[in-house]
Amino acid sequence: MVGRDRQRGEAARKRLVEESGNPLIDLVLGDVSSIAGVDALAEKLLQLERIDVLVNNAGYLGSERRESQDGLELHLAANVLAPWRLTHALLPALRTSDSPHVLNVTGGSPKPKAVDVENLQAEKGFKGIMTYMHSKSCLEALSVALSRKLDEEGIRVNVVFPGNASTVMSRSLSLKGMPGLLKLMRPLFLLMFAEDGGKSAAKASRSTVWAVTSDALRKRSGAYFDTNCKEKKMHPSAYDSKVHQGIISVIESVSAV
Repeated sequence: MVGRDRQRGEAARKRLVEESGNPLIDLVLGDVSSIAGVDALAEKLLQLERIDVLVNNAGYLGSERRESQDGLELHLAANVLAPWRLTHALLPALRTSDSPHVLNVTGGSPKPKAVDVENLQAEKGFKGIMTYMHSKSCLEALSVALSRKLDEEGIRVNVVFPGNASTVMSRSLSLKGMPGLLKLMRPLFLLMFAEDGGKSAAKASRSTVWAVTSDALRKRSGAYFDTNCKEKKMHPSAYDSKVHQGIISVIESVSAV
C-alpha cells in the first residue's frame, strides 16, 4: 500500500493487518503529484520484483487552479500523468506476473463524460469539481490507450468507478470548487459526504476489490465497470485514438515516457 504520510499510512497498515490476519502488508511512502515523486515511488516498488495487480487509486481534487512542480495543471498531473507514468515504470515487474492487471480508479460522475483535448489544463477556465471530473475522463481514455498498447503482452488494463464516498478528499470540497449554480447544491454535497465512520468508503471500495480478485476480468481489458461491478460503455471520446494522442502529447511535453 502507498501513502504520503507515514503516521496515517502506518495506522491504516496496522488496521489492515488486524482485520485481514495477513501480516504481509507493507507501506511504501510516495507522492504522485510530480514526475520526480512518481519516479521515486516506482524505484521503491520495483524492489518487489513482481507485481500482479497495480491499482492506481490516488487522486487530487482542488478548489483553485494550481500547477505541479513540472508546470502541469495539478489535476492533470496527479490524476492522469501519474498513473500513466507509474504504469510504464512498473512494466518490468508486471511482466513477471502470470496474470498482470492494471486497474485505474475513476471518479466524479457515474455517467462517463467527454474529453475535450482543448481543455486538458483548464484552458477554458478552472471549474473545481468539473475540472476534476474532466481529468478522470482523460484517465478513462488513457486506460483504453494503455489496454491497446499492452494487449500483446497480456497485461490487462481496466477502469472502475467506486461511487460516492465520504473521504478526506470529498469532504475538502469548498464553495470555490463548485462552479456556477452548483454552489447552491453545496448543502446537499455536505450532507452526502458527511463523516460516516468509513461506511460509504467501504461500500465504494467493493468494485475495486471485485475487479482485483474476480476471475471474470482475466480476459477483459479496456473495459469500464460501475460501482455495482457492471460493465458499461465509456464516452465515445474515450475510444478515440486522436483523443489519446492529444492527451499523451500534453503529458509527455514535460517528460517523455
